[in-house]
Amino acid sequence: MILFAPHHRRLSWIAGLGLSLLSLTAAAQSSTAAPASTLDPALFMQGIPPPPAYRIHIGNWQENPQKIWSFQHSRELFPTRSIARAGQVVELPRAPRKLDDLLVSGPGEPAMNWQQMLQVTHTDAIVILHHGKIIEERYFNGMQPATQHLLFSASKSMTGLMAAILIREGKLKEDALVGSLIPELADSAWAGATVRQVLDMTDGVQFTEIYNDPSSDIYRYIGAMGWAPQLRQPGSQEGILAMLPTLKKVHDEPRGSVFRYRSPATDVSAWIAERAAGQSLSAWLQDRLWSRLGMEQDAYMLLDTAGQEVTFAGMNATARDMARLGQMMLQRGQWQGQQIVPAAVVDELAKGGDTKAFEIGGPKSRKGWSYRSQWWVNPSKSGPHSFAAMGAYGQMVMVFPEDDVVVVKLGSHPGALSAVTDPVHQRAFSALMAYLNTSK
Repeated sequence: MILFAPHHRRLSWIAGLGLSLLSLTAAAQSSTAAPASTLDPALFMQGIPPPPAYRIHIGNWQENPQKIWSFQHSRELFPTRSIARAGQVVELPRAPRKLDDLLVSGPGEPAMNWQQMLQVTHTDAIVILHHGKIIEERYFNGMQPATQHLLFSASKSMTGLMAAILIREGKLKEDALVGSLIPELADSAWAGATVRQVLDMTDGVQFTEIYNDPSSDIYRYIGAMGWAPQLRQPGSQEGILAMLPTLKKVHDEPRGSVFRYRSPATDVSAWIAERAAGQSLSAWLQDRLWSRLGMEQDAYMLLDTAGQEVTFAGMNATARDMARLGQMMLQRGQWQGQQIVPAAVVDELAKGGDTKAFEIGGPKSRKGWSYRSQWWVNPSKSGPHSFAAMGAYGQMVMVFPEDDVVVVKLGSHPGALSAVTDPVHQRAFSALMAYLNTSK
């Protein structure tokens, strides 16, 4: 379990895009529960009532294999807010390709083909678009095309996109100080950071995510949020917005000089963007994206116990709808004859952020990458150029501009560590692009 992992593994997880504390601190299963290895995921929550071993609840929802069910049914576990679709569905054309035998292993490694890669990375859904057409679409673990899947930290990129558009529209200044925009944070460590620094996670605010230290900030944060109520102490803050002002310290280095991946930076970014826009992230997504992209299904956002949207990890959507969003981004914000997102915003994201700041604090499995407005950017240092929304347990919406490809991959990997799956995914996507660029 990551809670008691060695220091280097904890850092890998922190850089690995996600929230895994629940799977580590969740209450133990009932004494009548069967060992995880004997549980059949197809039987979770079946029966009236389900047998104790097959019940999913807030105490075990991120355990393995319970997460296979809960990542597809988080609306049944937590309060939510809908992101409604509208209008006629824009059908995605199809041009299927046979990828199963595509070799994705590196030199000197055991042979692994595409199908095996999907299995070892615990894929729940994959949709790949090439030249705007679906060439691969598959579902596993009971997931269906209409199933909304928890995106975890891929949700962060939706906040980043909102803020980047507001900056482009002149409704938000990236050099503005947080304290001037959010008076509630004027006495916190966030106050002296700029909007740009918070968006790029170079704000310098101290926030510890040390999972073998019960005094670490992450314990209070998740307890306040409500995803692990056993962590909340009597009299402590309730809700994300109440927790953010309690962060008072900054690191010694100049702000803007070091990238540190911390989920509270997304919640501050969302607070700033929502106040500038005069609407919540879910309302903005509904108005600007879900009602205009011909989506098939509504999306939704999980709420904390105070009714605040969990912007850093709480969005749920279908694989196909995220593919539509990715294709729009691939087309520099254009969709069905409309400019949904300013082209300059997409160009800026694709270019990436400060590589020197990222090199200091970024995950080693993404060497040479950068981080810009809550999007991960690979400038062809390790695989083809991409910019991506990515989250724990295998969630990703990857845009490959030069290859005209969008990959949406959702999963329920037993661990949140991106360091485990990054090399596999990077080799797989490099092999995919090479194959698509050399075959008809």
